[in-house]
Amino acid sequence: MYKENDSDLGTLPTIEHAVEAFFNDFDFGEGSERTRLSYRSGARAFLKYSEDHEELTPNTPINELPSSVSADFNAWMQTARHAGPGPEGNGHDQELREGYSTSTRRLYLQALTRLLRFWWYREWLTFSPEEETRARKALQIQRSHEERRRVHTRSNEVPTDFGDRLLEAANTLPLPTEKEIADPRERRKARLKTLRARALVHTLRATALRAGDVCNLTRTDVQLSRQTGGHLRIEMAKTRLSAHIVFGEAALDAIDAYLEERQDASPWLFIQHGRTGSPPRKRTLSTEAYRRRRRGYGARLGPGSVRRIVVDLAKRAGYDPGHDEFISTHAFRHWHAQRLIDLGASIDEVQAILGHARAQTTKDVYAPEPNVAQILKWEKEVQSAK
Repeated sequence: MYKENDSDLGTLPTIEHAVEAFFNDFDFGEGSERTRLSYRSGARAFLKYSEDHEELTPNTPINELPSSVSADFNAWMQTARHAGPGPEGNGHDQELREGYSTSTRRLYLQALTRLLRFWWYREWLTFSPEEETRARKALQIQRSHEERRRVHTRSNEVPTDFGDRLLEAANTLPLPTEKEIADPRERRKARLKTLRARALVHTLRATALRAGDVCNLTRTDVQLSRQTGGHLRIEMAKTRLSAHIVFGEAALDAIDAYLEERQDASPWLFIQHGRTGSPPRKRTLSTEAYRRRRRGYGARLGPGSVRRIVVDLAKRAGYDPGHDEFISTHAFRHWHAQRLIDLGASIDEVQAILGHARAQTTKDVYAPEPNVAQILKWEKEVQSAK
């Protein structure tokens, strides 16, 4: 329990205790029990976000929260698995849903705003309200861009060299050596970060999977694909439909380099590296223990972290994420599909690769207009004199 006079002793509460202090001291006024309950739900979601975060936990001191906390929390809510409304407490498991609804996200962000104001009043945060506002406005711009992409983006808006430029940016990331970073733990953490980024871009480019499905990939999936020439049929989290993906040799080499550097028993293909970049020292975790982990080294990487890695590499590749609206993990999906169509793949074949429920969806997004170049090629063949 965090005590009021602890701040006088130079200590600060943890995130969990700071949330508790808010509900103990904040005056909701009369007739505001519903507001209190809604904020309590938002606070629980925020604590769960801190559990899933790569560098935070509920026990992290409150002053270590970044100014981008609102943006990060919102990104997490868009893909986080959570128990939906249902028969809680009657002995039955609640239905797990992926991503909070728009209205719930809006409500929980309001709750977080109240929490932040309370913590600023207590002088527990290291960033100013102005810095948080700038980060939040950047979030709103990003959300607007993402919404326009979901509704209006066609694959021809993604540059034809997008996949190749991001791949080059990842492959040319410097891999630290002992001479550059003497501390072995810091060197391992830096190398893991680089090798993960490389393997991640290779995988996004090769498979055209959504970020959430990439995060769900396991080592076993990769092993199975090797037995069938790189081909793998997986169930996609969003639609529960099958997608047919292929790991090429370059992608498998990048994955192997990342796994070789890791040397751990985590079943997940892409993992959080924690603060130290090393497995727990006190005990050796089993594969199943890693599978159950929600934070720290070996836990499954989240879609929000994937998005941040892609944005950073896009900047390195010369793109401007604030101006180039197509920059996203989904851009790899657009890029991959358009290349298939340009190479002559049928709509039905592209549908099978992407895992769309209807061929019409694939056509509407990736081939709304006839492929004139392909038509000219075919007509030339048809009309050529024999």
